[in-house]
Amino acid sequence: MNLDEIVNTVKTKIHDTSSGAAAAAKTFAALRYKMVWDTQLWRDSLAMTSQAVPAGTQVVTLQEPTVDLIVAVAIGDQGITPANFETTFISAREAFNVSGQTVAFVAVSRTNSGLSRLRLLSPPSAATTLHVLYKSKIRVIRQGQSIFSTLTDDGDESVIPAADLALTALVEADMLEYKQAYAKAQAKQSEALTLLGVARNSERSQAASRFEISAESLGEWTRDDWDSAGGI
Repeated sequence: MNLDEIVNTVKTKIHDTSSGAAAAAKTFAALRYKMVWDTQLWRDSLAMTSQAVPAGTQVVTLQEPTVDLIVAVAIGDQGITPANFETTFISAREAFNVSGQTVAFVAVSRTNSGLSRLRLLSPPSAATTLHVLYKSKIRVIRQGQSIFSTLTDDGDESVIPAADLALTALVEADMLEYKQAYAKAQAKQSEALTLLGVARNSERSQAASRFEISAESLGEWTRDDWDSAGGI
C-alpha cells in the first residue's frame, strides 16, 4: 500500500474525510512506519557491504552511509562474533591492542558525519577484507526507486508489505486518539500490535529461514573459574 491508500483507508474507517484528518493521518503514518521498521530485522531491511582493512586496524569506519545497525561481520572468509564492550574491556583488554587473529568485534560510537564504526578484537596482522551484514536506514519505494526516507509523498510505498495491515491499524489508532476516542484507540492499538506479530511470523514461517542459538567463549573464562565458583 502507498501512503495515499493508507490515509484514505483510515479516513473512511473513522468517517472523517476532511483535509485536516488527511494531514494528521500522513503525519502519523510517517511516524508509525518508522516504528514498524525499527521493531524487526525485516528481510527487506538487510543489506551487505565490504571494504578493505589494512593490517593493524583497530577501529573500522564503514564507508557505506546507509548502515543503521550492524548485524553480522566476517573477516575474509571467517565470521567473527559480537562481543560485549564492557566485559571485554575488563577481562580481555589486551584484545584491543595486540594484533593477531580477529575473533570478535564491538560496535562503537558513530563518526560526527553519522558513519557506523566497529572495533576489531584483535586487530588483523595482515591486510584483509571486512564483510558486514547490516540493517539499512529506513526506506520506501518512490516512483519505482528505493529511497532512504519514511513515508512522505502520496505515492510512497512501504517495502514491508507484510506489515501494511498493521501499519494501517496503527495509524487508525492514532487518529482515534486524535479525535479523543480513547477506548476505541486502545482497542485498535491492541489489534495493530497483534497484526504486527502476524507480519513478523509470516516472514519467519513463509520464507527460507534457520534459527540457531550458540555459545562462544572469547577466552576470558576457564574451567578453573567455574570450579572455584562452584565451591563458594
